[in-house]
Amino acid sequence: MTRVQSTLSSPGLGPQGLPTAARAGAGTGLLAALLLCVGCVGLKPGGADSAPAASAAHPAMQAKRTALSDALESAGVSVLLMPDGQLQINVPSDFSFGSDRAEIRAEGRTVLDKVAASLITPAVVAMKVRVVGHTDSQGPVAANDALSLARANSVRRHLESKGVAPARMQAEGLGSREPVAPNDKDYGRALNRRIEIYLQEPGAAL
Repeated sequence: MTRVQSTLSSPGLGPQGLPTAARAGAGTGLLAALLLCVGCVGLKPGGADSAPAASAAHPAMQAKRTALSDALESAGVSVLLMPDGQLQINVPSDFSFGSDRAEIRAEGRTVLDKVAASLITPAVVAMKVRVVGHTDSQGPVAANDALSLARANSVRRHLESKGVAPARMQAEGLGSREPVAPNDKDYGRALNRRIEIYLQEPGAAL
Protein backbone atom coordinates (compact mmCIF):
# COMPACT_ATOMS: atom_id res chain seq x y z
CA MET A 1 0.00 0.00 0.00
CA THR A 2 1.35 3.41 -0.96
CA ARG A 3 1.77 5.74 1.99
CA VAL A 4 2.85 9.35 1.74
CA GLN A 5 4.72 10.51 4.83
CA SER A 6 6.21 13.77 5.98
CA THR A 7 7.16 15.62 9.12
CA LEU A 8 7.98 18.79 7.20
CA SER A 9 6.11 21.14 4.89
CA SER A 10 2.93 20.32 2.98
CA PRO A 11 3.12 19.62 -0.79
CA GLY A 12 1.15 21.51 -3.42
CA LEU A 13 -2.42 20.49 -3.98
CA GLY A 14 -4.29 19.45 -7.12
CA PRO A 15 -8.02 19.38 -7.88
CA GLN A 16 -9.97 17.07 -5.64
CA GLY A 17 -13.57 17.03 -4.51
CA LEU A 18 -17.04 18.33 -5.12
CA PRO A 19 -19.29 20.05 -2.54
CA THR A 20 -21.18 17.50 -0.51
CA ALA A 21 -24.66 17.42 0.93
CA ALA A 22 -23.09 17.25 4.38
CA ARG A 23 -21.17 20.48 3.72
CA ALA A 24 -24.15 22.15 2.09
CA GLY A 25 -26.57 21.64 4.91
CA ALA A 26 -26.34 18.46 6.97
CA GLY A 27 -24.14 20.25 9.52
CA THR A 28 -21.28 19.26 11.71
CA GLY A 29 -23.40 17.46 14.27
CA LEU A 30 -24.79 15.03 11.71
CA LEU A 31 -21.37 14.40 10.24
CA ALA A 32 -19.88 13.70 13.63
CA ALA A 33 -22.78 11.37 14.42
CA LEU A 34 -22.31 9.53 11.13
CA LEU A 35 -18.61 9.11 11.77
CA LEU A 36 -19.28 7.76 15.22
CA CYS A 37 -21.88 5.41 13.73
CA VAL A 38 -19.33 4.06 11.26
CA GLY A 39 -17.08 3.16 14.19
CA CYS A 40 -20.00 1.72 16.14
CA VAL A 41 -20.94 -0.84 13.49
CA GLY A 42 -17.35 -1.94 13.05
CA LEU A 43 -16.83 -0.81 9.45
CA LYS A 44 -13.47 0.60 10.45
CA PRO A 45 -10.64 -1.69 11.57
CA GLY A 46 -10.69 -1.75 15.32
CA GLY A 47 -14.38 -0.88 15.56
CA ALA A 48 -16.82 -2.14 18.15
CA ASP A 49 -16.56 -5.76 16.98
CA SER A 50 -12.89 -5.97 17.99
CA ALA A 51 -13.07 -3.67 21.04
CA PRO A 52 -13.65 -6.36 23.71
CA ALA A 53 -10.68 -8.43 22.55
CA ALA A 54 -8.46 -5.36 22.32
CA SER A 55 -9.50 -4.23 25.79
CA ALA A 56 -8.73 -7.63 27.28
CA ALA A 57 -5.32 -7.76 25.63
CA HIS A 58 -4.37 -4.17 26.48
CA PRO A 59 -6.02 -3.18 29.79
CA ALA A 60 -3.67 -0.25 30.39
CA MET A 61 -4.46 1.17 26.96
CA GLN A 62 -8.17 0.70 27.60
CA ALA A 63 -7.84 2.94 30.64
CA LYS A 64 -6.12 5.57 28.51
CA ARG A 65 -8.83 5.23 25.85
CA THR A 66 -11.51 5.83 28.47
CA ALA A 67 -9.73 8.95 29.74
CA LEU A 68 -9.36 10.35 26.22
CA SER A 69 -12.96 9.50 25.32
CA ASP A 70 -14.24 11.35 28.37
CA ALA A 71 -12.11 14.38 27.50
CA LEU A 72 -13.14 14.48 23.83
CA GLU A 73 -16.78 13.39 23.95
CA SER A 74 -18.08 16.96 23.86
CA ALA A 75 -16.05 17.64 20.70
CA GLY A 76 -17.70 14.82 18.74
CA VAL A 77 -14.42 12.91 18.55
CA SER A 78 -14.35 9.14 19.00
CA VAL A 79 -11.43 7.16 20.44
CA LEU A 80 -10.97 3.47 19.58
CA LEU A 81 -8.61 0.86 21.00
CA MET A 82 -7.13 -1.07 18.10
CA PRO A 83 -6.32 -4.80 18.27
CA ASP A 84 -2.58 -4.02 18.16
CA GLY A 85 -2.85 -1.74 21.18
CA GLN A 86 -2.80 1.60 19.38
CA LEU A 87 -5.35 4.27 20.23
CA GLN A 88 -7.15 5.79 17.25
CA ILE A 89 -8.63 9.28 17.55
CA ASN A 90 -11.12 9.99 14.76
CA VAL A 91 -11.53 13.66 13.89
CA PRO A 92 -14.45 14.45 11.53
CA SER A 93 -12.56 16.51 8.97
CA ASP A 94 -15.21 17.46 6.43
CA PHE A 95 -16.13 20.45 8.59
CA SER A 96 -12.47 21.11 9.42
CA PHE A 97 -11.39 21.73 5.81
CA GLY A 98 -12.96 23.31 2.74
CA SER A 99 -13.30 21.30 -0.45
CA ASP A 100 -9.85 20.72 -1.95
CA ARG A 101 -8.29 22.73 0.88
CA ALA A 102 -5.77 21.92 3.62
CA GLU A 103 -6.28 25.04 5.75
CA ILE A 104 -8.13 24.22 8.96
CA ARG A 105 -11.43 26.01 9.42
CA ALA A 106 -12.24 27.87 12.64
CA GLU A 107 -14.60 25.14 13.87
CA GLY A 108 -11.96 22.52 13.11
CA ARG A 109 -9.37 24.42 15.12
CA THR A 110 -11.74 24.42 18.09
CA VAL A 111 -11.97 20.62 17.96
CA LEU A 112 -8.22 20.22 17.48
CA ASP A 113 -7.55 22.51 20.44
CA LYS A 114 -9.35 19.97 22.61
CA VAL A 115 -7.46 17.11 20.99
CA ALA A 116 -4.15 18.87 21.65
CA ALA A 117 -5.07 19.47 25.29
CA SER A 118 -5.85 15.75 25.67
CA LEU A 119 -2.51 14.76 24.10
CA ILE A 120 -0.47 16.59 26.73
CA THR A 121 -2.22 15.09 29.73
CA PRO A 122 -0.02 12.92 32.01
CA ALA A 123 -1.64 9.67 30.88
CA VAL A 124 -0.55 9.99 27.24
CA VAL A 125 2.07 12.76 27.12
CA ALA A 126 4.88 10.29 26.42
CA MET A 127 3.09 8.47 23.59
CA LYS A 128 4.01 8.85 19.92
CA VAL A 129 1.49 10.62 17.68
CA ARG A 130 0.85 9.71 14.04
CA VAL A 131 -1.50 12.02 12.12
CA VAL A 132 -3.07 10.36 9.06
CA GLY A 133 -5.04 12.24 6.41
CA HIS A 134 -7.64 10.72 4.07
CA THR A 135 -9.68 11.95 1.11
CA ASP A 136 -12.65 10.75 -0.89
CA SER A 137 -12.09 9.19 -4.30
CA GLN A 138 -12.89 12.27 -6.37
CA GLY A 139 -9.96 13.50 -8.44
CA PRO A 140 -6.62 11.96 -9.47
CA VAL A 141 -4.77 9.63 -7.13
CA ALA A 142 -1.69 11.85 -7.01
CA ALA A 143 -3.78 14.91 -6.09
CA ASN A 144 -5.58 13.00 -3.35
CA ASP A 145 -2.27 11.75 -1.96
CA ALA A 146 -0.94 15.32 -1.84
CA LEU A 147 -4.13 16.67 -0.29
CA SER A 148 -4.33 14.01 2.39
CA LEU A 149 -0.72 14.64 3.42
CA ALA A 150 -1.23 18.41 3.36
CA ARG A 151 -4.21 18.08 5.71
CA ALA A 152 -2.26 15.79 8.03
CA ASN A 153 0.58 18.31 8.12
CA SER A 154 -1.84 21.14 8.85
CA VAL A 155 -3.18 19.19 11.83
CA ARG A 156 0.33 18.28 12.97
CA ARG A 157 1.41 21.93 12.90
CA HIS A 158 -1.73 23.01 14.75
CA LEU A 159 -1.16 20.43 17.48
CA GLU A 160 2.44 21.62 17.76
CA SER A 161 1.26 25.23 18.15
CA LYS A 162 -0.89 24.07 21.09
CA GLY A 163 1.94 22.43 22.96
CA VAL A 164 2.31 18.91 21.52
CA ALA A 165 6.04 18.23 21.15
CA PRO A 166 7.05 18.02 17.46
CA ALA A 167 9.45 15.15 18.17
CA ARG A 168 6.43 13.00 19.11
CA MET A 169 4.62 13.50 15.81
CA GLN A 170 4.62 12.19 12.26
CA ALA A 171 2.28 13.05 9.40
CA GLU A 172 1.08 10.57 6.77
CA GLY A 173 -1.29 10.78 3.80
CA LEU A 174 -3.26 7.79 2.52
CA GLY A 175 -5.33 9.56 -0.13
CA SER A 176 -8.53 7.63 -0.83
CA ARG A 177 -7.08 4.16 -0.16
CA GLU A 178 -8.88 3.44 3.13
CA PRO A 179 -12.52 4.55 2.81
CA VAL A 180 -14.91 4.04 5.71
CA ALA A 181 -18.02 4.53 3.56
CA PRO A 182 -19.02 4.21 -0.12
CA ASN A 183 -17.64 6.96 -2.34
CA ASP A 184 -20.69 6.91 -4.66
CA LYS A 185 -22.79 9.01 -2.25
CA ASP A 186 -22.24 12.52 -0.94
CA TYR A 187 -22.49 11.47 2.71
CA GLY A 188 -19.99 8.65 2.15
CA ARG A 189 -17.47 10.95 0.53
CA ALA A 190 -17.93 13.38 3.43
CA LEU A 191 -17.08 10.62 5.92
CA ASN A 192 -14.04 9.57 3.91
CA ARG A 193 -12.53 13.08 4.07
CA ARG A 194 -11.16 12.73 7.56
CA ILE A 195 -8.18 12.85 9.90
CA GLU A 196 -7.17 9.99 12.18
CA ILE A 197 -4.63 10.34 14.98
CA TYR A 198 -2.90 7.22 16.28
CA LEU A 199 -1.18 7.01 19.66
CA GLN A 200 1.52 4.45 20.32
CA GLU A 201 3.71 3.67 23.29
CA PRO A 202 7.22 5.19 23.14
CA GLY A 203 8.89 1.90 22.27
CA ALA A 204 6.62 1.20 19.27
CA ALA A 205 7.74 1.91 15.69
CA LEU A 206 5.70 4.59 13.92
